Amino acid sequence: MFANRTGIRETNERTVLSVILNEGPLSRAQLSEKIGLNKASVSAIVKTLIDQQLIKEVGIGESTIQGGRKPIMLELNKAAGFAISVDIGHDYIDTMVHYLDGSTLKRKLLPFRVVEKATITADLVTILQEITAQLPESPFGIVGMTIAIHGIIHNNAIDFTPVYDFSDFPLAEELEKHLDYPIFLENEANLLALSEHAKNSDFSNLVCISIHAGVGAGIIMNDQLYTGENGLSGEIGHMIVQVNGNPCTCGGNGCLQTYSSEKVLLDTYRELSGNKEAIIPDVYRAYAKNDALATKLINNMIDYLTIAVHNIITLYNPRVIAIHSEISRLLPEFPEKIKHKLPHLTSANIQMKHASLGEEAILFGAAVVTIANFLEVPRFELKK
Repeated sequence: MFANRTGIRETNERTVLSVILNEGPLSRAQLSEKIGLNKASVSAIVKTLIDQQLIKEVGIGESTIQGGRKPIMLELNKAAGFAISVDIGHDYIDTMVHYLDGSTLKRKLLPFRVVEKATITADLVTILQEITAQLPESPFGIVGMTIAIHGIIHNNAIDFTPVYDFSDFPLAEELEKHLDYPIFLENEANLLALSEHAKNSDFSNLVCISIHAGVGAGIIMNDQLYTGENGLSGEIGHMIVQVNGNPCTCGGNGCLQTYSSEKVLLDTYRELSGNKEAIIPDVYRAYAKNDALATKLINNMIDYLTIAVHNIITLYNPRVIAIHSEISRLLPEFPEKIKHKLPHLTSANIQMKHASLGEEAILFGAAVVTIANFLEVPRFELKK
């Protein structure tokens, strides 16, 4: 496990820090009650965490009904360090700097970028230098970075990327030549699922569908991210929805992403409408005006996604399916349109919704990975 500090290795210390992170501010007495440790042990752990500058005393709480001295409250020192999140799309790079509670310090989105193996390392180093140049002083500085990759990730390495030429490219190793903090790579749909779970920790079983240049799913089963034997689980963009259908970059035919990705939606609209400069909001505006072409394309997209959602429910039986895409955010009824088309067997007990954290959800999922690894906590909730 990566860490750039002399760390919190003992289980009770991790537990105390986790409770303060997720439920603070809390007093020492409240910690003792919640965790089941005696007050002397809690006080010793708290002193260690204060000395490490990971938590701080923040004020006076209310006394108990029995009276007595008012307790001193404790909370995470969120400014003790910073986490960096990066989402590399097929034509954009989105970045965010977070405090240690996951909240945002700054964000920089660079749309309409050329993303390719030959230049990505230099591009990222330049971007990271710009967004971190004026970070405030902190005890730990940058504690790590997690990069969302639109493709298959296994053991922190890129196995396959259908939308850019990163397959088998050692991106983390190349960046580590220039940066002095840990770098994690993860599939973007998995990060989406982690953000949804961290925002709604009572959802123990959920699936998040990420629709961009491709289509992917992040799967949380019994509160754990499920990636399968070699990271392929959740690659629903390569679920066959049309026999002998459109050719796909994976080598197959009839894959979901050749019918329901935003890239396919936009490319088809540009070709058939003659508007070569159209962007997703243009498709939405045409749809809102009952344009026949836009309506047909979006309805087709929803039809094929319904097949995928039906299959997901029968395989994983999640409580929630959350959708993340630009077109779905513009169409508030998008998840409900999918649910309405599902057969009763699979629609009866499922909640279809938008991703809770909107367009930034993947970046917040990346923050969950970085911060949880740095603090070594068993659970991390996003309060945004």
